[in-house]
Amino acid sequence: MRYNLKMQNKVKSFLDKYNLLADKKTFLIGFSGGFDSMCLLDILHKLSLENNFEITALHLNHNWRGDESQREQNNCETFCKERNIPFYTETLPENCQKTETAAREYRQEFFKKYYKKLDADGLFLAHTKSDNTETILYRIAKGTGVNGLCGILEHSQLEFCDIFRPLMDFSRRDILDYCKKNSLNANNDSSNYDTKYARNFVRHEIVSRLKELNPDIDDAVLKMSKIAISEQKIIEEYMSKIRKEIKKENGFDTKKFTGLSNDLQNKFILDFLIKNRIDYDSKKVEEIFCFINENSKNKAQKTLSLTTGLWLCVSKEKLYTIDDINPKKNEIELRINSCGCYEFQNFIFKIEEYKKNTPPVFPDETEKTAYINMDKNFDLILRTRKEGDIIQPFGMTKTMKLKKLFINRGVDKFERDGIILLCNNKEVLWAAGVCLSDKLRVETIPTHKISIKNR
Repeated sequence: MRYNLKMQNKVKSFLDKYNLLADKKTFLIGFSGGFDSMCLLDILHKLSLENNFEITALHLNHNWRGDESQREQNNCETFCKERNIPFYTETLPENCQKTETAAREYRQEFFKKYYKKLDADGLFLAHTKSDNTETILYRIAKGTGVNGLCGILEHSQLEFCDIFRPLMDFSRRDILDYCKKNSLNANNDSSNYDTKYARNFVRHEIVSRLKELNPDIDDAVLKMSKIAISEQKIIEEYMSKIRKEIKKENGFDTKKFTGLSNDLQNKFILDFLIKNRIDYDSKKVEEIFCFINENSKNKAQKTLSLTTGLWLCVSKEKLYTIDDINPKKNEIELRINSCGCYEFQNFIFKIEEYKKNTPPVFPDETEKTAYINMDKNFDLILRTRKEGDIIQPFGMTKTMKLKKLFINRGVDKFERDGIILLCNNKEVLWAAGVCLSDKLRVETIPTHKISIKNR
């Protein structure tokens, strides 16, 4: 009983640390039914009876081991039913890819579905410091860099939720003892002993040998990971300052980025891969580094696929990412026939009369503001580009295709469909931030001022 209370009190302190007991909340627990998750669910259940929060168990049956998987699901359901814990389960179809990566992706989608459905306040996972040891050793073997030494964080975030891991101070031995002393009938997944899976190999072949050298290897690795986390925070303070210096719109200035030391470039690349949860190793970082530097002086933009639905775009002007290499064109048009403000897509377009008697300071064509000369009675269209668009660039006497202008001005291929155009039928009078038509030329005093900005 004393051991029981010790673990409960530690988990309760964890909840207090993250202010999770302040109001009535709903927490989801990833529940495989193994020793770790059964220990966590049992502790949280007991704490929920004493404190003001609710818990729900989520079990994803990967359906990899036939009857064994079904028995494990039944055991989980029985455990929850006996304690009146809400329980949700789903079974994956047999044709699902049977890999560790695929399993992680399936679980994430499963958790996401119920997190939104139940309007939860947090997702709890039962990782321990033994898992942390295995993770760090696996990352070292894969060459994933110093950041990999941070290991499994006790608090992290996915795009849809906060993840909490209250058992990070406990070893696998602690968990087994808890389950034994509390008579918990946990599932014992037979695949956990199959060393063809990388993490099982690390657990049974590597960690077991390291414990001969240091029986407290879990504690030693956990201490190292906490130091790594602290040092990463210091590095991030420095990186955030550099990030502001090289930032350019929705990406980075290519010249400034490649002007950084190789180490800093690689750090930016690594942080990006981690932030976007892209599987990475030293080879992946090197591939991206070489791609950026090999194409950093090209006027034409080059693209590199990073993962499904995400590309890196590089030209001599800018490097950035896009999530749709073939975006659908926006066919919406907005009529502009009087002064005022207009909402278009995610922008505010404004046209106003110029009422001063002195010439303004004329902005550069690359700015999102322009002074123009045109009749008071106008009837124009605000839209994005179409096939056959033409423009008479400022200072020229003839029109040219808008596409050719974009190429000549070095406008990235994947930005062209997003540029806002002020048009008279097929003729473009202003490509915001790119070019002003000579037909709106001002000799001395403009008649109007136009501008566009984000909402």
